[in-house]
Order: sequence, then C-alpha cells, then structure tokens
Amino acid sequence: MTADTAEQRGGRRGGSAWPGLRAEHVVGVGALLGVAALVERVPRLVPARRYLLCHASPTLDHLTLTALGLVVAAGVAAVAGGVMMQSRRAPGRALPVVWLVVVAALLIAADGVDAHGEALAAQQAATGFTEGACDYIPQDYTATPGWFFW
Repeated sequence: MTADTAEQRGGRRGGSAWPGLRAEHVVGVGALLGVAALVERVPRLVPARRYLLCHASPTLDHLTLTALGLVVAAGVAAVAGGVMMQSRRAPGRALPVVWLVVVAALLIAADGVDAHGEALAAQQAATGFTEGACDYIPQDYTATPGWFFW
C-alpha cells in the first residue's frame, strides 16, 4: 500500500474548496456564462420588448454600451482568474470561488444596467408618439429580459 500525495491525485497543495475545481473550470464556466449573457441580449434569439422613442436617447445608448462592457469584463475576469490560478503554486481554497463570484457579480450588474435602461425606455415611450413633435427617425429600443431583473 502506498501513500499518494496531492500531486499524484491530480490536485495541488491547498487546492480549491471543491476537489477537482481547476483553472480551466473557472475559465470555462466564466466563458459559458459570458456567451450566454451575450446571446441573451440578441433580440432575434430571445423574446424582447420593443419601445418606440420619440427622440434619440444618448443615455440609453450609454447604458447599452455599459451593460455590454460589463459582460465583456466578466469574460476577462474569468480568463484573469484562470491565469492567476494557473500561475500560483498553491492557489488557495477560495480563489476559484472568488473569481466565479466576480464573474457572476459583473453579469448581475449588466442585467441591472439593462433593467434600468428598459425602465427609462418605458418612461420615454409612455409620453406618446406624434409625427410632428418627434425626431425625423424615431429610435427603436429593444429590451431583452435579463436573468436577474424581470
């Protein structure tokens, strides 16, 4: 009978809180959530609510770009967490969980920004649409339902 070490079992000293949770899992889960969040924002793939706005709204454009930036930041955080875990000899038990929480927090924040944008669009669309008082080409704002803010 031989004693097997942590290295022989496929883990490292001070491994993650869940045995077998490695850097590639953090990157994979983060990338999967990021891609799902991007797909969720494509109006042709999911049911969406449309708002016809009388005037162009730079605020809504800014909120849309902010939400997309947060989704991209979640993907970058997943890769950064995987790289950090891979580069450390003993990544610690909490490190993979911390990085996955960071990814989830960024995606929740993106949904919150989208929900705020939809509330603004609904408020602007409630003012009514009249031909003479509106911009030449009204803005069509499409809101997709988020995972965390319905």
